[in-house]
Amino acid sequence: MSNFLMVIVGLLFVFFLPGYTLVNMLYPRKGELDPEYDQVYRIALGMALSISIAIMVGFGLNALSGDEHAYVTAGPLWLVMLVVTGLFTLGGWYRGAYPMAGIIHPRLYRPTSRGTTHGERALGFNAHRKTNRLLIEREYLLADVKTFADRATTSNPQRSLYYKKRLEQARERIEKINDELRDLEREAH
Repeated sequence: MSNFLMVIVGLLFVFFLPGYTLVNMLYPRKGELDPEYDQVYRIALGMALSISIAIMVGFGLNALSGDEHAYVTAGPLWLVMLVVTGLFTLGGWYRGAYPMAGIIHPRLYRPTSRGTTHGERALGFNAHRKTNRLLIEREYLLADVKTFADRATTSNPQRSLYYKKRLEQARERIEKINDELRDLEREAH
């Protein structure tokens, strides 16, 4: 059984974790790669980058090896892959890729470094999470407004009425979100 677990952990460290943590370090905000399929892109890029990182680590260890010492063995490979993954994880945490670390301890919470204002940094963990959720919802609604406005110009009167009603509902929800964001900003100051 422990042999099976070692194989699973080894496969994770060769085919997934180093690249996934590198992607999270480079793109810390959720939805930054793609608004809809962000997690799929992170997993796919993580797998591809992990294989590349493992190859580079192997080349590096092979270059350090001499006639007397062989560094391309399980021990040094594990050590270097763990260190690389740890460094990428720390870099990602520093840039705010893991806001859920605030659940473990409030001092571990870090907002995303790019795109946050001083007022957002002053918010608590729950308020910041709510702000992010509202901002993401507003972005989706703004995309919907554009789609509904384009589709409301159809020659079919029933479809036109339907999309006009959806457009109005989306605009009302955007106004409510803007009001909630203003309230959260006032609470931060």
